[in-house]
Amino acid sequence: MGYKRKKTFKLTFADGDLEGLEVRVRSISIERFLELAPLLDMTMSGGMTPEDIESIREMLDMFASVLVDWNLEDEDDMPVPCTAEALMDQDLRFVTGLMSTWAEHIAGVSAPLERPSPDGEPSLEESLPMEVLSPSPVS
Repeated sequence: MGYKRKKTFKLTFADGDLEGLEVRVRSISIERFLELAPLLDMTMSGGMTPEDIESIREMLDMFASVLVDWNLEDEDDMPVPCTAEALMDQDLRFVTGLMSTWAEHIAGVSAPLERPSPDGEPSLEESLPMEVLSPSPVS
């Protein structure tokens, strides 16, 4: 029996505006990711034009197709479905934040360290004497 890759990922948000949100999403192929990346950059940069609207709709449809489930609820404590229509009802910053986190996860981009690494002590190599040794008396 061969190896099967894990194709769904759980994204958990522990701080900020999305604290407590949990989202499970599927991975996509590299080809599909490369199609999505410029659209995601466009929405993140705010450089949208009226001509971009159809592309954004396609991007939301594609993201909805990989969205497995989430714990998102509306103002009436009702679960929000994992559909393109439900994504369209959310604000742009929320959806692009989700998509950006998902894209970073499937692309393998590491998250920043939780806390800065300590500077540590100077290397022992710096304390080694670097003077020329005297010639060997044996030779």
